[in-house]
Amino acid sequence: MGKRHTYIFLFLLIAVSLKIFDATIAQTGILKNLIYGASLIFILMSLPFLFKKKGGFILPVQLISISIVISIFMAQYTWGQPLSYAGTTIPYLLWFTFFYLINQNISIQKIENVVLVFGALYTVLFLFQYTHNGVLYFGFRELVEDRGVIRIIFPGGGVFFLSIFIAINKVTVTKKKAKFLWLSLAAIGMVIVVLQVTRQMIAVVVLMYAIHFFRNANAIQKLGIVIFFSSICYFFANSDNPITKGLKEQQKQDASAGKDYIRLLAAEYFLKEFTPNIASKVLGNGYYNETSEYGKKIVAVSELYGFFLSDVGLVETYVLFGIFALFGYLIIFSKILFFKLPRHLQYLQYYMVMMILTSVTSDFLISTSYLISTILVLTIYQKLFEKPLHLQQTKSKSPHNVRNSKADQKVLLLQS
Repeated sequence: MGKRHTYIFLFLLIAVSLKIFDATIAQTGILKNLIYGASLIFILMSLPFLFKKKGGFILPVQLISISIVISIFMAQYTWGQPLSYAGTTIPYLLWFTFFYLINQNISIQKIENVVLVFGALYTVLFLFQYTHNGVLYFGFRELVEDRGVIRIIFPGGGVFFLSIFIAINKVTVTKKKAKFLWLSLAAIGMVIVVLQVTRQMIAVVVLMYAIHFFRNANAIQKLGIVIFFSSICYFFANSDNPITKGLKEQQKQDASAGKDYIRLLAAEYFLKEFTPNIASKVLGNGYYNETSEYGKKIVAVSELYGFFLSDVGLVETYVLFGIFALFGYLIIFSKILFFKLPRHLQYLQYYMVMMILTSVTSDFLISTSYLISTILVLTIYQKLFEKPLHLQQTKSKSPHNVRNSKADQKVLLLQS
């Protein structure tokens, strides 16, 4: 795949997976059908590569992908959702594109570049929606005042978070002239996170920023970093702005709920009462179309009791796609924790740690807003996993070839 074709492929894959940031114009009509059609083409292109490689992250992604396919039939078996609604599951079946990507010679640099472009698009479109909040242009959430502001949870957050983690990583590994640019992008990213007033994400991003700069600093700089981030958090928590007031009020409400905290009740309901048979407790209930009887039940549960599957993370994954998909995610998490990364790719770890920290109380694991960014991150991890296997294929152990192998390692690192 040539350089230009690679960029076009990645750009289209991300745009289709994000459904053009869930633009309202893409939610109906020809554009919606084109997006689903393109998604199906990407999936079919990837199927021949499903079992071509082994090791690394192959098995857990196979478990997740195959579980999603099986769950289509479980939705029909358990809830009578017709197979004609299988198209609802197509955006989640883009997991299969992982197998296509790892079999193509796509450099890490190209993936980074395209992610950064989409991160920039996200920033521009979010600010547009934020300043034009009288009309909903992106997503499905009604724009209402919440937690002190017009709350806009903008679709496509995965590429945005990945891009700002790339930005902070580049602050510490690039030349001085470029540091200010990357630092500016990281700062703008932090502002956007705060404007979305999600406590969990504000805390996670601040933590990732602090960890990154702390781990890449000397002793004096570390002290300065601790003071800086502590001061920022203190002044924000004690300021009189509407966002801080809204976040504090929400925190008080959740704390006062105790055992009656709505997310705990929702998790208990979906684990103990929702799934009607043993088969679905193993293989999942399947993803729902809101117009089917199965979908109407999910909607009714949310409206009557306030129980949302999107609020219970890993429980949602298990309920919809079954125990094998859940095992797939847990295997990925366990591998990530013990995977050593080069300094210039630390952003991969920040993204995956974010996914782990939010996996209990969000739908990030299966959300189409995060799916493609997770696939790209795992593609890079798989590429790094396979690299030592390539380096072992030396024909001779002579001093000359040993020196060459070290040089090859540097070349591979640069090419990646």
